[in-house]
Amino acid sequence: MIRKNLINCNLICEKNGTKSLFDSCMESFRIEKETCPSCKRTGDCKRHAYYYRYIIDFIHGRIISTRIRILRVICSCGHTHAILPDPIIPYTSYSLFFILRTITEYALRIKTVSKLCDIFKIPPATLYRWLKLYREHWSFWKGILESAEDCLFSSIKTLILKNPFSDFSHTFFKSTGISFMQSHKNPTQSKRRGNSS
Repeated sequence: MIRKNLINCNLICEKNGTKSLFDSCMESFRIEKETCPSCKRTGDCKRHAYYYRYIIDFIHGRIISTRIRILRVICSCGHTHAILPDPIIPYTSYSLFFILRTITEYALRIKTVSKLCDIFKIPPATLYRWLKLYREHWSFWKGILESAEDCLFSSIKTLILKNPFSDFSHTFFKSTGISFMQSHKNPTQSKRRGNSS
């Protein structure tokens, strides 16, 4: 996977949703400038295939599901990689914006969990799983962010105002090998590296 740093301002400024950002990113994508994450060579990738996936966003108070076409490139070393901008979280249909909006609403404590889950059309187990993952990632990145606070709402506020967000996203990916709010690695890649995670 090749992660594209895309959110060049803080998350709160992003009003158009993931599809709009994705389309903008892919319009400016230049395959000849890509570096293969496996062999580290630049300029050896070419277009290989496409696949479709759905992205779920929360835009202007509505849940929007949009189909996007993901490009896979292949390097001369034989490895293939999907091109994924940072608001797209691998292995989930929910966008980064959707998940952070849900967690923010939870942290504000204005609505009950039941009401939140009704609004966002998710089961409580999904909300609690996101909260757990967010807190796990927080334990890593509170060392990265300048103003690390232990309060859930304060940490979210720090993150969404991070300017630009892509700097944080890139640092998190480079340090952990996974994207922010990604729950697991690709099992085939983990086995290939002799890793059980």
